Amino acid sequence: MFTIKKSTILVAAALSSMAVHAHQETVQEEDMTVMGTQHGYQADNVSAMKMEMSQLDTPGVIAIYDEALIEEQGAATLGDVLKNDASISAGNTRRNRERFYMRGFELNPYQSYLRDGQFHLANYVLPLELYERVEVLKGPSSLLYGKSTPAGMINLVTKKAQSDFHLNLSQELGVHSHTKTTLDVGGALNSDETLRARLIGSTAKRESYRRHKDSSALESERMGGALILEADFGDRGTIRLNYDRTQDDGHIDMGSAFFQNGDLIGTKEFVWDMPWAKRHSTVENYGVNLDFELSQSWMLTTGYNRQNVDRRTIESNWGKVFNESSKKPNYDPNTQTWKVMARDTFDTYKVDTAYLDFKGEFELAGMQHKLLVGSSYIDYKRTEQQDKKGSIGKLSINDNKVIAKPTDLDYRKGKVTGFERQTLGLYVQDYVEFNQEWHALAGVRFDQEKTKDETHNNVLPKFAVIYHPSDDSSVYATYSQSFEPKDPVAVKYKNAGEKLDAERGELYEVGAKKAFFEGLMLVSGALFNIEKNNLVYDDRSTNTMHQDGKVRHRGIELAADGQMTDSLSLSSSLMWLEARYLGHPRLEGKRAKDAPKFAMGAWANYQIDEKNNVHLGARYEGQKYGDPYGKFSKPAYTLVDLGYTHRVALSDDLDGLVRVNVNNLFNEQYLRGGCNHNAMYGDDRTVKATFQINL
Repeated sequence: MFTIKKSTILVAAALSSMAVHAHQETVQEEDMTVMGTQHGYQADNVSAMKMEMSQLDTPGVIAIYDEALIEEQGAATLGDVLKNDASISAGNTRRNRERFYMRGFELNPYQSYLRDGQFHLANYVLPLELYERVEVLKGPSSLLYGKSTPAGMINLVTKKAQSDFHLNLSQELGVHSHTKTTLDVGGALNSDETLRARLIGSTAKRESYRRHKDSSALESERMGGALILEADFGDRGTIRLNYDRTQDDGHIDMGSAFFQNGDLIGTKEFVWDMPWAKRHSTVENYGVNLDFELSQSWMLTTGYNRQNVDRRTIESNWGKVFNESSKKPNYDPNTQTWKVMARDTFDTYKVDTAYLDFKGEFELAGMQHKLLVGSSYIDYKRTEQQDKKGSIGKLSINDNKVIAKPTDLDYRKGKVTGFERQTLGLYVQDYVEFNQEWHALAGVRFDQEKTKDETHNNVLPKFAVIYHPSDDSSVYATYSQSFEPKDPVAVKYKNAGEKLDAERGELYEVGAKKAFFEGLMLVSGALFNIEKNNLVYDDRSTNTMHQDGKVRHRGIELAADGQMTDSLSLSSSLMWLEARYLGHPRLEGKRAKDAPKFAMGAWANYQIDEKNNVHLGARYEGQKYGDPYGKFSKPAYTLVDLGYTHRVALSDDLDGLVRVNVNNLFNEQYLRGGCNHNAMYGDDRTVKATFQINL
């Protein structure tokens, strides 16, 4: 008998309200769930390598930031989460999206991000309210995920439907007119709890402390929602359907401009972009995933996802505001004026991803095997239409005048251009347990990437050895490769159309892990050497593109995550890094951009009693350069964050929560990513309060 539960009615009511609101508003690759028990901030990851493996069995560094930490910190963006990881430094935030560097290498938003283990475009502000955890995979991930940087990848794990009914409503209020409202409701839809649903909706608004020339504020607004449905096939499998949509609107801020000696041009609050420079993005994801137990030893997992991105960008400035090496820089220091331009661009992205994995466990020749055989497919399509004008006038930094957007600026006047790429991956991986102490992992991937002009075939191996001196410790050594295919030389160069080889990376890493306090805390350390070869560079004297030289990044990472006492939890990390170019025609011996030599961070939660918690965090980031030539230096800085949470029982079934977060407590002035042409200041001290009701 199919019995409807009370939660079904409540979930349906929430769905109906969202549908009404929507009507009014309208007039690379794999299934990589990282699950497990949670002790403070230390998670035992299961199948981070697409297999059931604990942190002690994983031959590499995987940092996991879960929902508890995200909520405690009041994280609003992915950058708010990743600041906990010493190996990651922030890049620029131009055009309403974030960029990052990991172990000194840039994380490309078009190839370095996963969503539930499948390729995901991250060229927009990612809605954290849809995700239950953020996973940072260190080192090349090409064996399982194909094309990637040698530093690693970011995996975003979406929230899942739950059997127990829940309804969470939260409201945030903060400085700079910040508001955010979030609804999260779900539960079982039948008495057997074999059907489950979850609905998430959120809307947020915020202003920046920076101001346009006419004193108007930079504003951003985001609205998003998700629907997750799950159904069980008895005890053998689960199918999951998901749909989510995010709409993001905001002003464009290209950042502050500096002379190469570090002197600021204008003021910290000054915005070079016109008030009409904005970006509007709409992102949709819908997909299906199936986990099915073929036998007691074999499991099938498969899935499909479609990502649609529509993005319109209207700009008044692009490129470099001021370039001292240019004969005709945009900004003239003598007259303190600059040229205003206009460009209207409409981009569309359609990305289909699919995967099929078979995972089995068996004994062979007296050894235990965990075997993975799988395939993945990505179909990537992009179109662009653009209308742009040269100079539409000049402005001075010393007055409040602005130039209106040209009335005839319209992307529909431009020619539609397109690009398509298909990627097929086949991979096999075997985790072998020789005995209780010695384990090994070996795997290989064949990857084929096709465009209308090029076909790239790559074979990528990975090998690792793990030694367990005791049940609560391990030592490992890993070797792996990465590759990044390159398109032919662009038309603006004299050797246009010339084929370029893929940039390739190699990682050698050794590390050790130790669990303390009966497994409640994990302490780990790693030494790594990464080399990226065949670098692409432009020869300005001949206006040609070439490949030569390499960059070598060597470093040490240490981390401690978990529960130190019944009341104190800690998440902490530090990294020392030496990143330099070798054998490069122009950059020999230079440090890599946005790669601090030393960084460290920590976040602690202390439970005073059942109703009250206090949170304290700190991050130090050493000096780094905003360019690869070592000319624009960004000073070291230290940030301190403070938080307090108070819980109250409103009734037998209703709980309330009040949380206050103060970020950058001592109001440190610092530079994040970007170069001297468009560097990004970090936020001043901000205060935010969260009010939450849980049913």
